[in-house]
Amino acid sequence: MEGAARGPVVGLFGAFDTGELGEVALRRVIETELARRRPDIEIVALAPFGAERPVPGDEGRPARPLPGVGALTDGLSLDALIVAGDVLAGDSSWAERYPVDVASIVARGVEPLVLQGHVGTVPAAAVIVWFAVGAPDRDGDGASAPLGPQSVWVRDPATLARIGGTAVYSGDPLFLAARVFTADTLRKRADILRMCGALPAGRRLVVEWSPAAGASDLGAALSQALRADPKLVVVAVSLRPGAPGAGWPLVVDGLLAERVHHLPAWAGLDDVAAAMSGSAVIATSPPGADLAAALGAPVAAVTGADRGRFDTIIPVVEGDVAAGIDALLKSGTPPQAGDALRRLDQAFDELAERLPRAPASAPTVSGPEPVASALAILQQRLVDERTSLSAELSRLQAELDHLRASPEHRIAKPVRDAYERWQQRRT
Repeated sequence: MEGAARGPVVGLFGAFDTGELGEVALRRVIETELARRRPDIEIVALAPFGAERPVPGDEGRPARPLPGVGALTDGLSLDALIVAGDVLAGDSSWAERYPVDVASIVARGVEPLVLQGHVGTVPAAAVIVWFAVGAPDRDGDGASAPLGPQSVWVRDPATLARIGGTAVYSGDPLFLAARVFTADTLRKRADILRMCGALPAGRRLVVEWSPAAGASDLGAALSQALRADPKLVVVAVSLRPGAPGAGWPLVVDGLLAERVHHLPAWAGLDDVAAAMSGSAVIATSPPGADLAAALGAPVAAVTGADRGRFDTIIPVVEGDVAAGIDALLKSGTPPQAGDALRRLDQAFDELAERLPRAPASAPTVSGPEPVASALAILQQRLVDERTSLSAELSRLQAELDHLRASPEHRIAKPVRDAYERWQQRRT
């Protein structure tokens, strides 16, 4: 409406265009928590490429791309900027995550933005904070560069130890993910996955896999767990669907392989959360472990990465992986996240207070979001799900044809037909 007062515009920068579902979940939680505390602000998601490189993980809400460094002379024209997620890395590490050549990342000015809060040589916004930041699995060059003197909240103990100084430990906002996923949403997604044949019924162990897991003995440990419990099935998920990395799919030898299921490549964040809900979870990445803990699932971490990347409430299996899985299945106790939730609520309260109350006079990046990427992603998802359903129907039809052609069927069919005729005569 013409003449209506405009609230402050706050940019939220992160790796929201990489397809990593952990970053998608982080964006959801931060937007939800800030909107609840500060309904007066407008949140604009930013990423290096954003809508220029749409991915299924953006859920039809692509982030705004960063303009080229040469196109900016006075920052990003925002009232405030929040840098969030596993972003503390240099240009070469960012280039590996997409992947693109390093020159493309340098042209976007990513490293100065995430490590110093600068666009070129000027501050990106009047107020800049780093909230729930960490380093990706591959730190790369520049990852240890000191941040500016602005406010910094870190998401894991390893980042806090590396930065030191005035940094504050907030914990991972994914512990608040239960406020984003409703029970009805998870139930409906689980029903869809069962219809597609991707989520088996019964007792299941969910294994969240990441490329940097380094758990070479995980397959043998899963085989032992499947032998010990004939009713157990394993569902493998990844927070990088479509390209989960080396070691995918999970391999279990022999006939036990029939009890190992993988979520399809089109699976999104809701699908992963639905699979984790009500299951025991083995996680190999901090976002996977924290998401499972938020959903109230018993979880343990198996990792080759630094223990400090996991929150202290997440139990880490060290040594005998098979024994750790057995203990997880027997305990069935989710981590106690009460202290983590209180700490995060305090951090979000303080963050909301530090954001500006009035907009600056400079023009902002506010405006209608492009719809082309949203439509393309939604259409592709419908095509993928329809293809998966068609494939499942074809599989069931093939099994039915096989049963009809079997000797058992040829022997039993006349008996069954005679019994049905006898029943009809009785009635």
